[in-house]
Amino acid sequence: MVNRKTVQTWIEANNWEAFVCQDCEGIHLPAWEGRDSVLESRCFVETSRLYWLTEIAIRPSAVLPLQGAVHFMNYDYGLLKVMIAMADDDVPRLLLTHALPVAHLNEQHFVSWMNQLNEEMEAVYKHLAEMDVLLPEDNDDFSSNFDDQLH
Repeated sequence: MVNRKTVQTWIEANNWEAFVCQDCEGIHLPAWEGRDSVLESRCFVETSRLYWLTEIAIRPSAVLPLQGAVHFMNYDYGLLKVMIAMADDDVPRLLLTHALPVAHLNEQHFVSWMNQLNEEMEAVYKHLAEMDVLLPEDNDDFSSNFDDQLH
């Protein structure tokens, strides 16, 4: 049976650093979370599936241009579901998600999936950087500490 501990073991066995967050029970990947504008990147394991969620802070002025680009990102990167999330009291963000059924899942399949997923996330992130839509880390336009709102 695939559970969070098994998935974390697979991640770490393939030299990806990971830790389990006490607030959300997700398996976080510091390699992604250490990048500019990436708020969180984590894997959740449920009874029937596991899913990946990466949240990337974007400039408020980038929402409209990105809305048009999201359609093409979803077309170009078949593993990812790309969407924009906005709330009145939070920084706009681009969400990169994907789900995988856990029935019959083994380490080899998981590692292949993770490699493909990371390649697509890398391509989207590079595209965002080229579009200059990432919210800079030193942006003082938002007075709240949004990290506290992530969980």
